[in-house]
Amino acid sequence: MAAQAWFSSGDMDVAPGSTVVLQLTVVNLSDTTDSFTLTPTGMAAHWTTLRPATVTLFGGAQQVVDVEVSPPALPTTAAGPTSLAVRVAPQADPEQPASAETSIVIGDTHDRRVHVLQPAVRTRRRASFDVMVENRGNSLATCRLHLHDPSGRVQGRFDPPSVSIDPGTSALSQLTVRATSRVWRRPGRTTTLRIDADQSGVETASTTATLVQSAMLPEHVGARSVGVVVGVALLVGAWFWPVRPAIRDAARDAVRDMQPSSATTVPASTPATGDTTPSSGTPDADGTILNTSLAIEVAVGETASNEFAVPTGQVLHITDLVVQNPQGDQGSLIISRDDEQLFTYSLANVAFADVDQPLVTPIEVRAGERLVVTITCTGVGNPEADGCSSNVVLSGVLSAG
Repeated sequence: MAAQAWFSSGDMDVAPGSTVVLQLTVVNLSDTTDSFTLTPTGMAAHWTTLRPATVTLFGGAQQVVDVEVSPPALPTTAAGPTSLAVRVAPQADPEQPASAETSIVIGDTHDRRVHVLQPAVRTRRRASFDVMVENRGNSLATCRLHLHDPSGRVQGRFDPPSVSIDPGTSALSQLTVRATSRVWRRPGRTTTLRIDADQSGVETASTTATLVQSAMLPEHVGARSVGVVVGVALLVGAWFWPVRPAIRDAARDAVRDMQPSSATTVPASTPATGDTTPSSGTPDADGTILNTSLAIEVAVGETASNEFAVPTGQVLHITDLVVQNPQGDQGSLIISRDDEQLFTYSLANVAFADVDQPLVTPIEVRAGERLVVTITCTGVGNPEADGCSSNVVLSGVLSAG
C-alpha cells in the first residue's frame, strides 16, 4: 500500500440544506514522489466535494484535504446515520488504493402541507371536502386533523381523523360538515373554515375552505305563495258568485219546461252573470348583463389585489366566477366581498385549467360594496416570467337597488 488516509473527527451532525466540512489526512507511504486521486464513495458520495481532488506528495509527506458534505433538503434525503468513504488511488499503482471511512448523521426536516381539493362547496345543510396532507420532510409524519369554526355554525368530522405519511408522499382524508342551523330565506350564508394538521413538536400546517349555505326556500317563494292564494280566492269567488247561481237557475228552468202545457208557467228571471278570469304573473326583472375581468400581476413573495366597485343606486347579482391561472403559478387566490371572504383557491389546483364556480343562488354585492380579488404569489410556473399572472372572469346582472 502506497498511501494511507484517515478522517480527523468521528460522526458529524448535519442538517439537510446545510454544509459541513470534514478534515481528511492523506500520507504518501512510499519513498518516491507520487500523485493521488481522491474519489468519494458510499451513500453520501453524491453530496460530497473534495478540495483538492488530486494531491502530489513527496515520499513520507502528508496533506490535509477538505471534504465538504452538503445533503439537500429533499424528502429523499433520509434522516439518520449515513456512511461516507474516500478512495485514495496512487498514480504509480492505481490497483492498490487506500480508503478512509466515517459516518455523518442527517437531521430530521419537517415540512407538512394541507390542501383542500374543493376550496368552496355550496349546500343547504351537509357537505364533504377532500383534504390532502402532503409530507415534504425527510421523516415520517403522523398528523391529526382538526376543524376550527369560530362562528360555531358548522360541525364536522374527518375520516380518517389522523394520517401517517412517508417522506415525499401524501394522504387523503374526507371531511364531512353539517350546518348547525338552516337558512330559510335569502340571502345565503358563507362560512370560512380552518383545517389544521397537528403533530407533537412540529409546527401546525393549516389551510381554509369555504362553505356556502343556500336558503331552504327557493327564490321568489313569497310572491309565488301570494299568487297561489289569490288564484284560489278568485276560483272560490267565481264558484259562489257567477257559477253556482247560473247552475241553480238552469236547473229551475229545466224543471219548468218539464211541466204539462196546461200548467201555469211562471217566468223566472235569470240574473245576469259575468265572466271573471283571474290573472297573475311575475314581471321579468330589469337589469344589465355584466361580464368583466379582474386580472392581477404580482411579483413572487408579494400580494396584490384588484376590485370591482358597484355603482351608486345599483345591485350586482353575481351568477358565475371563472378563475384562470394560465402560467401554472403557485400561491393563493381569495375572492371577497369587502372584508368578507367568499372563496379561497390554491393556484396549484387551478394550473392550466379554468375553474368555473357557477352560483345556484347569485351573490349580491350592493352599492358602495366591492368585489375584491387578492393573490399571494409564492412561485411561478413559467421560468421566464417575473411573477404570478392570474385572472377572475366575473359574470352577473346589474340592476337598480
